[in-house]
Amino acid sequence: MEKMESNLRICVLMATFNGASHLREQMDSILNQEGPEFSIYVSDDGSTDSTLQILQEFANKFPSKIHLFVSQSKARGACANFLSLLQKVDSDLYLFADQDDIWSLDHVQSLYDRYLRLNESEKTMPALIFSDMKIVQADGSPFADSFLKAEKLPNGVEHPHFYFVQNNVSGCVTLFNQALKNLVLKNSDFLKRNLEKIPMHDFFLATTAATFGKIYFVNKTLSAYRMHERNTLGVQNVTSLKHVLDRLNRQSADMERILRYAEFFVEYFKENLGRGEFQVLQEWVNIPSRNKFFRIHFMLKNGFMKYGLLRKCVQLWNA
Repeated sequence: MEKMESNLRICVLMATFNGASHLREQMDSILNQEGPEFSIYVSDDGSTDSTLQILQEFANKFPSKIHLFVSQSKARGACANFLSLLQKVDSDLYLFADQDDIWSLDHVQSLYDRYLRLNESEKTMPALIFSDMKIVQADGSPFADSFLKAEKLPNGVEHPHFYFVQNNVSGCVTLFNQALKNLVLKNSDFLKRNLEKIPMHDFFLATTAATFGKIYFVNKTLSAYRMHERNTLGVQNVTSLKHVLDRLNRQSADMERILRYAEFFVEYFKENLGRGEFQVLQEWVNIPSRNKFFRIHFMLKNGFMKYGLLRKCVQLWNA
């Protein structure tokens, strides 16, 4: 299929760090995309393997399409790398790409088509579109047909407050617009000082889009998520006794991390939040100071609930 011309600027943002093992396959899958034209911007986070050499080969071969940024500092992590790259690039639409996945041929086209179906009012709002993905093993062999199903995550869009306690939006299968980018990066200095409070870049995008705009879901698997020992995100058997006990043991630390992020979010967006939403989120930040009955009632009433009966039971038991 021939490439389609788009009157919208589209860019793919890839963050890399020591990803030489699978980088060529991922780059090929992105370059072979059907659909609209786009540019690729890659930010390397101080790789010590052959990642940079591989990227330079691709950049030399496609000089007008691939643009490379190399960090001079020590590894900052995926969240900092992606957000830093987002600051450097100006476009109409953005897609994040991991270094070790494999994109389906219609990855860009399917997300872009869903964006085009938004009405003009929706396009002016912060908009994020995401899809499901398959799971493959390190060698590329099939593991699971659906990441969301394997992780027991919702196959669609949830209540806005869901995204403050759990996330089914994977950055590597998202497309978002300039309005969402502008909001996320509204205060780069404050953001840089508080990066450690943000669990991950896709978590930040999802909560921001859910609060101030809208999230949309494309019910397709548009990428193959590769499982290997270096992945930041892992696939786990979430119904196993071991996992449940582990989550129970980590519930206090997880809740502390979630509320630390919520406190940052309220401070960061205090001028953008309506009075009602500001009060709800502020109450959520202060939830540990309230009694157990209030905490349970508040979470149920306001949608601060994880997905699935087992997770909800664990959450309420530890409220």
